[in-house]
Amino acid sequence: MADDLDDDIRRLADLLGQAERCVAMTGVRLGATEDTEAKAAGSAWGEAASLEVLLAEPARFWDNWLPRALEASRREVTPTHEALARLQQAGVIHAIITQAVDHLHGRAGGGEVIEVHANVLSCRCTRCDDVYALSEVQGLLDAAADGVPRCTREGCNYPLRPTGTLWGEPLVEDAIIRAWDMAAWCDLFLILDTQLRTDPMAMLPSVPLKRGAKVAIVGTTRTRYDRYAKLVIPRPAPEVIPGVADLLAPGPADQ
Repeated sequence: MADDLDDDIRRLADLLGQAERCVAMTGVRLGATEDTEAKAAGSAWGEAASLEVLLAEPARFWDNWLPRALEASRREVTPTHEALARLQQAGVIHAIITQAVDHLHGRAGGGEVIEVHANVLSCRCTRCDDVYALSEVQGLLDAAADGVPRCTREGCNYPLRPTGTLWGEPLVEDAIIRAWDMAAWCDLFLILDTQLRTDPMAMLPSVPLKRGAKVAIVGTTRTRYDRYAKLVIPRPAPEVIPGVADLLAPGPADQ
């Protein structure tokens, strides 16, 4: 089994080494082994985190959304995030497009990260554009008699909302445009731990494929693009990517 993993790591490293313009796309959470996207979309959490609930039942929305946002904000950068950052710093990967909302790719500090859903680390007032950290929102919510955090600017008192996108909203326009541009520019599109079942991001791999660029897929579930991919590795990214980084972008301890 170890030999098979080593072969997968070498095959992906070879493919990355041949590419000049690799762009990676990651799912909602690296290493997820279940159908995270479809599960979220159809769950009570997905329904409660919608724009419709925020507008119609704001107290219910915050009761569901804020604990999960706080959990995401407490996540730590993993060895896989660090490995991807090393590959970016070495010029092997030029950009990361992510569906994750925990901002761990950004915290890893590798280079350009395109967050198509933005992230859950802050909230904002849509009236005066003030931004609030989650810890501030928690304090405002604890003090709110109606269960709704509000802007503290004098004379405002407008209800806050998450900075990132909610179910029922379009994705971040600038990020989507940039993601499509990068997918059209790359000569290798690397897909990591995403089932590619939620539009419009599910359509993104078709952009490089139509241009004749190569696609590589790492993940435990099949996707509609497997048949077109140059390489498919049916393993979670944390089993593969750190080893690839050790070959192509070794850190000081590996040299």
